Amino acid sequence: MFAKSMESMMRLLMALSLVVSAGAVQAEETDKAEQCDALGGIVTQLVELRQDGKREKRSVKILTNGKTAVDEKYQPAVQFLSGWVYSLTDDELTYEPGKKYTEACLEQ
Repeated sequence: MFAKSMESMMRLLMALSLVVSAGAVQAEETDKAEQCDALGGIVTQLVELRQDGKREKRSVKILTNGKTAVDEKYQPAVQFLSGWVYSLTDDELTYEPGKKYTEACLEQ
């Protein structure tokens, strides 16, 4: 089951990289690490919001509006990442998806 989630995460990573990098200049390695860390952090925040009982739509709003909003350049990614996080089973949430996302992103 976890392998299936990893496969869907890899597909999500590919799609997400197009969204985040659209119109952007090729990122340097340090920029890539920063980007992967930021996106992994968003995944972690989404997991925490889900575990706190927030619905997906509310979580997206929390992370894209107001004082709790993530950096503007990452806001388009929040919707994509929320779809993946909210598709995970409760058991899969215990595998530290944010950390796994960051690791997979860095390997791209």
